[in-house]
Amino acid sequence: MATVKFDDLALQYVLTDESNEERAISEKAAAAFLAIQESNSRITVAQWVSSINRWIRPDDDSGEENLITRAKALDFLASTLKVLNEKDASLKAEQIKLLVTFFGSLFSSDHRAGITASAKALRCLVRMKSFQPTLGDDIIANVCKLGEDFKLQTPATRLELYQLFLGLFQDPAVTNDLEYHHGSTCGFMTGLLELCRNERDPQNLMKWFETLKTFLQNFSPSEDLTTEVFKTFSAYFPISLRASSSPSGVTADDLKNALRSCFAAHYRVASHAIPYLVNKLDQGDAVTVPVKVDILQTLDACLVQYDHPKQSVVPFVDQIWGSLKYEVRNGEIPDVIKATLQVIRSLTIRLDEQELESFIESSWKDLVDDLSNPTYTASAGKLLVAISGASCLSFSGITSQAIPRIKITLTQTQSASHKQELVALLNSILSIRSHLVDTLKEDVSIDRSPGLLKDEHFGDSLFVEVYAPLWDEASSSPEIAAEVGVLKKVMEGLAALVGQQSTNVASPHRLCSDSICERIFGWLANPAVVYPLEGREFSEAISNADTNRDIRDAAVAALKEAVPLYPPAFQLLLQQYLLSLKVAYERQLALFELPLEIKLVASTLCEISCAHQPGGQPSLSNAVSLINTLLEGLMWLLSLRARPRYWTAFICAIHISIIQPLDLMSKETPNSSQSKPQRITKEWYTQFAKDIENSGAFRLDLSSPGSGDTIAKALETLKTKGIGDRGQLLAYSLSIVEQLYRRFTTVYGPTDKSTGNQSYVGLSKNLREGHEPVVEQDVCLHQLGLLAASVIRALSEDEQKALDLGKDAFLLFHSVRKNLLLDTVSISPLDEFRTAPLSMGILQGLYPGVMSSELHISALKNLCTILTSVPSPCSDTTRAALDTSLAILSNKLRLEDENNSKAKLQIQQNMMDTLTSIWSEDPGFQMDLSTGVRIFRSILHFLAGDVARFRSTPSTNNALLEMVCDKVPRVPGLGRHLAKCFDILVSPKECLEKDNHAIRKRLSSEWLYYRVVRPYLKDCFPGPDVDEALAINRGIATFAVLKHLQFQHYASDIGQIVRIGIRSLSTLDTSVEMESCLHVLLQVLEKEPAALKEHLAALITGMAAVYDAARKGPKSAESPEESTVVKTRGRERVLCRKFALEFFEKLPRSYEAQYLVPYRQQLLRPLSAACGDSVREIRRTALAARKAWESLA
Repeated sequence: MATVKFDDLALQYVLTDESNEERAISEKAAAAFLAIQESNSRITVAQWVSSINRWIRPDDDSGEENLITRAKALDFLASTLKVLNEKDASLKAEQIKLLVTFFGSLFSSDHRAGITASAKALRCLVRMKSFQPTLGDDIIANVCKLGEDFKLQTPATRLELYQLFLGLFQDPAVTNDLEYHHGSTCGFMTGLLELCRNERDPQNLMKWFETLKTFLQNFSPSEDLTTEVFKTFSAYFPISLRASSSPSGVTADDLKNALRSCFAAHYRVASHAIPYLVNKLDQGDAVTVPVKVDILQTLDACLVQYDHPKQSVVPFVDQIWGSLKYEVRNGEIPDVIKATLQVIRSLTIRLDEQELESFIESSWKDLVDDLSNPTYTASAGKLLVAISGASCLSFSGITSQAIPRIKITLTQTQSASHKQELVALLNSILSIRSHLVDTLKEDVSIDRSPGLLKDEHFGDSLFVEVYAPLWDEASSSPEIAAEVGVLKKVMEGLAALVGQQSTNVASPHRLCSDSICERIFGWLANPAVVYPLEGREFSEAISNADTNRDIRDAAVAALKEAVPLYPPAFQLLLQQYLLSLKVAYERQLALFELPLEIKLVASTLCEISCAHQPGGQPSLSNAVSLINTLLEGLMWLLSLRARPRYWTAFICAIHISIIQPLDLMSKETPNSSQSKPQRITKEWYTQFAKDIENSGAFRLDLSSPGSGDTIAKALETLKTKGIGDRGQLLAYSLSIVEQLYRRFTTVYGPTDKSTGNQSYVGLSKNLREGHEPVVEQDVCLHQLGLLAASVIRALSEDEQKALDLGKDAFLLFHSVRKNLLLDTVSISPLDEFRTAPLSMGILQGLYPGVMSSELHISALKNLCTILTSVPSPCSDTTRAALDTSLAILSNKLRLEDENNSKAKLQIQQNMMDTLTSIWSEDPGFQMDLSTGVRIFRSILHFLAGDVARFRSTPSTNNALLEMVCDKVPRVPGLGRHLAKCFDILVSPKECLEKDNHAIRKRLSSEWLYYRVVRPYLKDCFPGPDVDEALAINRGIATFAVLKHLQFQHYASDIGQIVRIGIRSLSTLDTSVEMESCLHVLLQVLEKEPAALKEHLAALITGMAAVYDAARKGPKSAESPEESTVVKTRGRERVLCRKFALEFFEKLPRSYEAQYLVPYRQQLLRPLSAACGDSVREIRRTALAARKAWESLA
């Protein structure tokens, strides 16, 4: 029955073409095999093998079909063994022997059909537990009988055989048996080498190389056989990979790495491999760059991986050095030089004390003269760095000779470039030494004697003998422009010198004394901090501003490296900052540039405080110290009643100094072992503020001076209730914002004439009574509001609720009196609403969930009343802040409550009434043009906040939007001016960004397009119900909105929009109207040029006319107001000209020449004229456009 069953399974397997069915049949055969093998193993094997007799009889050998079926039958046996392997079922030793004999015989009797299956079967048998190691020799002998037929096999068949060889060589029992029987002659390998000598398939080569590597590592072949093996794999070097129509998945790098592993497999190959590779390298120009890099990487692998370096590496040191030094000395290719230096470093690492000393002695003889030769100094330095960086011993051995030589050469050379190369070398040695000191901390086995890293050469003496003279010479030289490169390298070296530590890790100390460190930081602070504030240049001999900027940038870079290595230096820089500020202001030095430099230098100090800190995060102490220094500077200027532009500069500087470390702390990856930081609560913050005040902090609201040092120390000790560094910095920043608000505002009670019977927050008396320009004050207040927004938005929603920040938007952090009703709180009307930017800042940072419907709906009503009143109760600057606040409240107020929802609908109705009055023809209600535009812009700000979080239902929610879209463009005269403002609905606004917790629905832009633009596209052309004026107004409004939408939002209507655009080229003014139209047409040209192809004639003619019209200068202004308008129109005309020329420039890139050649002559003349435009950027665009059109011929 078992025989019949095996026969049936074999027949089913041969007949099926489905891999799933083959697998199922093999599993059945394996199960049957295991079920009956216990009774008689020999009979089981015989029955199983005989099941394929019908396909392997010799007389059936003819015909391709018989070959296929015979191969399939043999595969039935192999797949059955594979299943047994997977089930970890091992056959008995005698069964395995019988099968090895059977499958082995096929290599000499069935070269065409049986090889693949036999190889698969033998691989399965080798992996079985009962496999006898002595059979390995028989298998190899049988396979070698293939002879010349081996290369006739398919690559897949050969791959099976390579995997069989590799499996045998990786089996320790087989390798022991082979070595026992064959000894060092390894006779079995001779046949394999001959069999596989001409392999070319990439996948097979990967296995063959791995097999050769494994052989060299696991056997002890004779010298002759080692030579033959080396010849076999070295014949492929250097290896490459041709493009193939059937990719194997093997890359050229895979082959290179596999072949490289053969070269580095065992130290016994060294006597062949190293001379071979060096000789290859010495072939000069005959070797391409990729091949040279491959040789060097292979040589490096050999040096790194060979055991017994005294036998494998030391004999070839002179040969390697003699060849490789020229690759660096005369080399020009960076990749080759980099690979060469890595080989030299690896070579140095493998040498022990005696050989290392000999190598350093011989290499130094070659390097010493090159250091004195400006031509070869850089290359000699690279070699020296490679040797010295290999180990502590190599560093000690070569730097003891190099440092004195560098010092002597520096005193002798007169070439600035030579000095620069020498200082760069010295800097590299310092960096290497710092790295080696860090290595000592991790490796306790290294001797730490003081002379190990030559401590005596790298302290004050190096500063005094090298860096100080170079600094003095370069900074005082009349030819300093030529010495700038040296000066920059000296700064880099000074930063590295500060960080040099002693070799004794147990009690480490800085090698440079504190006095030298302070002197270094004093020098670096001059170009980075002192000179910018005092309006001085580094040297009067430098006339080039870019050169001075380079020196300043180099000093800043050096400070970023040096300050973390010498923490007290940051306080020195802060002292220099304040001192230089006072000197500059008191002596009236460069006062025009001083506000800008206050910000720039503070930003520099902030970057320095955050750079390269241990642990990768900013230092809380440094951040707080910088903020307090800036507060001290602000207080000093306030005490002198300096102009508000100086206050603004300091507020911007404080803003930068808070946000940058907060952002870096936010990006810090939390440590899973640490508990999550606690949130800020009202109780914690109140206690925190008291502790800070008790520590002697600054109180700007009380004009109370404090100490930056004490507050920094107090914060370091305030690790209460699990609040982390970021939480403490955020809390401290909020306290600073509160103080600044209270410093610039005050509460005016019912007794004050300006407040009536209520209490309001207004500007402080100093601001009211000051003679400073109001515009500068308003800019300062606006920057303070932005600072508040950045700090408040960094708090979580729960923290904002706990601190009750929703009310502070109107109380501005002043205490609330008991008789002050919260429902009357709004933006203060005092001082013509000039505190609006402060309220705006707080509102901008709040989460929607912190908004109180009861409180903020009242504020929204009051804002709408203020902004729709006539005449305008505030300046345009203040109105901008009120408009922004209106957009924020409209967006963030959640009005789920029915009463509040009705209140917002009533607000919309009031605005609709206001709109009606704007275009009313009743003489008693008419208002001037500018007032009407201002009010309309405020209404659009309200809608901008509302449409970002649009609600489609009920329709009454969008009644105001529908009225604006439907009615406004129809207003005679005024409609055109109002249509230009439609961009406010979608233009980018910081207050409505996600970062400020605005509610923005994902489809808001699409929703707006289908509400505001699409329904009115048909009205952009004159018709029975559309006159010319309305069509123009519709076009203006359309492009004002489309300008800020993405192309995909309006792509479905692109044909209609293009026609509107072509018409608008002749109907719109060359102002913001035309600018928006051109912007959209450029977008269409970039995204879907096919939409414009049939309109090229009209577009080219229209664009040329637009450029000519925009080039005509505006009339001269007769008043300041007209001057502002003229300047604005001038900027708009510049953009129109620029966009028109960009359109011409992009046409040749978008279309084939045949579509454009008819217009070439028409365009070349106006493009040539445009090359003389008064604006440089436009001239550049015109030149590019003319070049593109000229190339069409």
